[in-house]
Amino acid sequence: MISKVINRLVFGGAIGVTVGFLIALGTSLAYQSDTFMPSSPAFVGRFSTNTQATLISAGLWALMGVTFSVGSFIFETAYWSITKQTAVHLVVTYALFTPLALLAGWFPLDHEWLVSFSIEFLVIYLIMWIIFMTIAKARVRKLNEAIKKDRESFYN
Repeated sequence: MISKVINRLVFGGAIGVTVGFLIALGTSLAYQSDTFMPSSPAFVGRFSTNTQATLISAGLWALMGVTFSVGSFIFETAYWSITKQTAVHLVVTYALFTPLALLAGWFPLDHEWLVSFSIEFLVIYLIMWIIFMTIAKARVRKLNEAIKKDRESFYN
């Protein structure tokens, strides 16, 4: 179990840094910035160099990745329903990810931004729940068909 947690920590951190870097690079290119901007100009302006801002951003991106990677253990709780797993994962990741996104300068600590972010987060989880339920229903249908087929062959 400990090795599984360590793997999730390392993998999650690496994925977080990769995704964060790609988003920052894409944003820098989209805004035709002369320099790489790891986050908003206000965030970068808090540091004496762009390199320091990038280093802090990489740490925050790693923590974001770890949040979702370790949080995925919630979906391995077999005795919980898909709805409960999704709801608990939503609460845990929202509680951990939101402060990290604020620290990373992704949006200001402002009521309107927080409401908008929260709605987007909820919509994403609603979509995830629908996908998970659809997959689970398909698996149950296949299992029921296999059981029915086994019963028919047993009695014939």
